Amino acid sequence: MAAVITTITNIRAVLEGRIKPCNLRISEGRIQGILPPGDAYGRVIDGHGMLAVPGFIDAHIHGGWGIDLASVTGAREVRTLRDFCAAHGVTSFLPALPADTEDHTLRAVTAIAGAKAQMNCSQIAGIHLEGPFLAKEWRGNAPAGALREPDYAFYRRVQDASGGMVTRVTLSPELPGAAEFTRQLTSDGVRVFLGHSGASYEQAAACIDAGAVGVTHIFHRTAPMGREEPGLVAAALERDIFCEVLCDDRCTPAPLIRMLLQAKGTARTAAVTGSVSFAGLGEGLYQLGERSAALRDNSLSYLDDGSWAGSVFTAEEGLLRLTSVTGLTYAQCLPLFTEAPARMLGLAHRKGSVEVGKDADLVLLDKSFKVRLTVCQGSVIYDAAG
Repeated sequence: MAAVITTITNIRAVLEGRIKPCNLRISEGRIQGILPPGDAYGRVIDGHGMLAVPGFIDAHIHGGWGIDLASVTGAREVRTLRDFCAAHGVTSFLPALPADTEDHTLRAVTAIAGAKAQMNCSQIAGIHLEGPFLAKEWRGNAPAGALREPDYAFYRRVQDASGGMVTRVTLSPELPGAAEFTRQLTSDGVRVFLGHSGASYEQAAACIDAGAVGVTHIFHRTAPMGREEPGLVAAALERDIFCEVLCDDRCTPAPLIRMLLQAKGTARTAAVTGSVSFAGLGEGLYQLGERSAALRDNSLSYLDDGSWAGSVFTAEEGLLRLTSVTGLTYAQCLPLFTEAPARMLGLAHRKGSVEVGKDADLVLLDKSFKVRLTVCQGSVIYDAAG
């Protein structure tokens, strides 16, 4: 049987950093041709003059639309989160699981892996263990009793339960054996990130030398850089590794985002949402563990002290915020949610740009840069028109 061909016509696409009018021919889930305007084959999707960009990649997400990935039990919840991501232009995402009991972690990875298989969900690009290998002082909201020192046997139990879906692990480099653990995970093909840390520069550098590829949400839950102790931040800025940054400027102040881009450039800076389960919900009061938080004006703050309580940004909103806080154009900010995370996660051979041979992961944006159509491996997974 001949492969089905689809042509997206009447669009402007971001090609090698420039916006050009074109048509895109898609077959077997990949971009098969970038055509001059007017050329069309097979089934036609009219782009109505919209801007076509690579599908957004959210390398760090905890939930949305009321779904907490750490507590999912089946395909229904994962499907809801998948649809939430698609509605905001995300064609690949990495569920992040915080430190928790072993039973809860095993249950979550088993549910996510089962849902991915049941739904044939190519949007799920792996699983990120954001713990339990974290320093107690920098654990954030993770329960202290759930933390562990580097433990390869524990990791193997989780990896086996996930069917090999754990592709990323965050650890604190000051923990005993962190460098050797980094080496072990790297040899297994897992991408190790450093974070939730008050490590010295030397401790961070040892893990980078052992294979760590990046830093998890730099500046957040991380000791500040200073003369007495340059720490993880200095190592991240100096060494050729990726820096993940939360696009929520309530969490990452605008001057730090600008400084990071000056130091690392868009090639080594990956924006993430880090969004929690309340993302996409209406304003109101919500419970975060034992504390209450208010969601107002797209910001989640604890009631007792007004401090930042978690990100409710989407990639769609985050890109617009990045243009505002950096002064860069939309096209200049776009690689932070496309090319950079694709390279950071080892997916750049298939994703992150509009190129012949790559996955047909595309987002069509209107003049206000709002998502109108999301395509994943050639299939429409969200259409604002219904």
